[in-house]
Amino acid sequence: MKNSALAIIAHLVVALLFTSYVSAECPNACSAHGKCGAYDACTCYRNWVSNDCSERLCQFHLAHVDTPKGDLDASSGKLSGPSTTVLKNSQIWPYGTTEQFPEVVDSLGYILTNTAHEYRECSNKGICDRSTGTCNCFEGYEGSGCQRASCPTSSAGVCSGHGVCKSIKELSYADSGVEYRLWDKDVTMGCDCDGGYGGADCSKKLCKSGFDPLYFDDGRTKRYQNLTVVIYTLTPTATLYGNYSLVFYTANGDSIQTDPIPITSTCSDLTGYLEGLPNNVIPVGSLRCYRSQVSKNNHVYTAVGAVNGGFQSIANTPILDPNMIVYESYTLAFPENAGVLDQLDINIYLDGNRATLYSDEAVSTLGMKVYANGFTSEEIDYVPTRCEGVIVTLSTGGAGSTAYVYLNSLTSAETKLLKKCLGDSNGNSQDNVDVYNWDFGTQYNPHLIKLTDATQYSYVAYDSSVDGTLATASSIDARLIKSAVTQLCDDSAGNQAKFGVDANGVGYCANKDPPGFYAILYFDNTAGLFKIKHNIAHDYDTTTEFFLYTTDGYLQMVNPGSTVYTTTPSYSVAETVGAHYSTLVHPVNSSTAYTGYNGAIDCETTSKGSDGALDCVNKNDMLMIFDFGNFNCNPVYLNMYTVESIYRAPKTLKDYETDPANKDSEGTRNKLILNYGVNMHYHLGTCSPHVYKFHPSTATYPDGGYKYATECSSRGTCDYGSGLCQCFHGYTNDNCDTQNALAM
Repeated sequence: MKNSALAIIAHLVVALLFTSYVSAECPNACSAHGKCGAYDACTCYRNWVSNDCSERLCQFHLAHVDTPKGDLDASSGKLSGPSTTVLKNSQIWPYGTTEQFPEVVDSLGYILTNTAHEYRECSNKGICDRSTGTCNCFEGYEGSGCQRASCPTSSAGVCSGHGVCKSIKELSYADSGVEYRLWDKDVTMGCDCDGGYGGADCSKKLCKSGFDPLYFDDGRTKRYQNLTVVIYTLTPTATLYGNYSLVFYTANGDSIQTDPIPITSTCSDLTGYLEGLPNNVIPVGSLRCYRSQVSKNNHVYTAVGAVNGGFQSIANTPILDPNMIVYESYTLAFPENAGVLDQLDINIYLDGNRATLYSDEAVSTLGMKVYANGFTSEEIDYVPTRCEGVIVTLSTGGAGSTAYVYLNSLTSAETKLLKKCLGDSNGNSQDNVDVYNWDFGTQYNPHLIKLTDATQYSYVAYDSSVDGTLATASSIDARLIKSAVTQLCDDSAGNQAKFGVDANGVGYCANKDPPGFYAILYFDNTAGLFKIKHNIAHDYDTTTEFFLYTTDGYLQMVNPGSTVYTTTPSYSVAETVGAHYSTLVHPVNSSTAYTGYNGAIDCETTSKGSDGALDCVNKNDMLMIFDFGNFNCNPVYLNMYTVESIYRAPKTLKDYETDPANKDSEGTRNKLILNYGVNMHYHLGTCSPHVYKFHPSTATYPDGGYKYATECSSRGTCDYGSGLCQCFHGYTNDNCDTQNALAM
């Protein structure tokens, strides 16, 4: 009996032990991807989830879009806020997470305000395949964690086979060296199209641009690319050897490099190299070229009173610096290339890393510059409205820094018409005056006008057949139609014999249909004069007549307390010359009114209304640079610039490796990069130019002005499959720029 009892007890113990063992068995033995612990619960190995550890975890990356996670704690109530942490020690969120939008903190646990893009599985742009642990990305996203926005792909390939897929960081850097540092710098992707192709997927083959033939009335003339190329040294005795290439950019984004150009090239040579580019990019016979005749390499004339043999920065050019020894200088114009063209580049490295243009100096001071001197290409005429019934001449008054040019030969009737034409100057018609509903214009909001030489429309008609000596023929009046040779001539031969030269040996020439030039104007009510504070009368006689054009847009001084400079007194000679004609200017605080203001004018850090700002500047804004108080600190012809980049550099030495002295100065940290070289020397302490932002008006024209230099000349549609223009009836040519009654 005793033995039976013991046997029963033994069986019970075994049964209990067996029961205990069975109750500790985890689901599916944790699928061999976890450890079975107390309470029948699996502790999954890394990257495995679910109650039996059978499902894979997918990759986490920064979420493209943050979303609430829902009722994670099964409380059935209102979702808890971002400050409440739930699901601590969970498989996916071992440190817990939030039910609503995330609370983003740094590594020390401090809350980061205005911050988003939490790490999420599949970047919130895909569904995790738990069987394989791979993300099935939504359309338009790619990567192991769906972390990238895909570039467009077609049967022709990524970017249609006509571009390269790049990150926004790469695209930004390619655009004027802009450094993009936001969260999606390696995430947002886009196509960088080959030249001649466009569209988000680079599938559009762009058509040729041209000038709208209906634009040319009211005395309008087209504005086209006009650039000066300067090759210089700092040593008067230096000799240059070798060759270089010019890189030409089309309106469609093509960059095309010429064959090597010898340093001894004439205008005829240079014309051959540029017009010899493939696909008739620059139409044969269209290029205009002027080679300086007071440069070291082509000294036909010696500048009066010049030093260093007369080869310093050339008289009648925007910047005169005796330390800049001009070896060669060419002015080039492209009257048949329509649309907005980038500035030419000079390439002297045609043999790998070895320079193919070099000097005989022990330490080379060779430098190259390209700049626009007031005549630039455009797609839209923002100053398109002719003031009918008004023709003006130019006269000068005052002296030194207080000198001025004024509009002359105005009758009483013309004065009234001009006031009405000028209209509003500050974008606020409520403060207009007089029955003419106009503003006088101020240093903060001057009027922007355009002048076009009108003499060719007088009874003294242009006659290209005349080739006599100085102007005795009755059919031509050299005094009326001559213009500075750097504005470029219709004919490169015989101009100086016909029209003479100035005191510095710089010639004049005939120039039919010259492009208009900008002027900044205000009305001096005391003197009763329409005044201009830059010397546009420099190249014209007092009898030269001009048509006058106005705009519905307006200029706004960005900040009275911020001026810009290109050089400072601490710059060395090499640094000063190197800054001439640069695309970079530095905004700096020029006022004591706002403590702590550093002179920045970008909208990100100094918005309108802060630190005295009347406006602010963003990338792609149009602007002018002008010193309203000093006549001598303004170029003859003003450029309308487009902002390529504007930023404030961090205070690290790396950012100033190529910058001049005062590397930690506040002004040097402020960078404003423009699309053309600045055609004036803005020296800190001598000149105080302000930035003026141009605001186009869409009241009359949807594009802010007359869009006349466009694809297919606005007289046809582009077939983006073939890249050929389909011209409207009555228009012909490969860019539809020719009227033809027989064209159907």
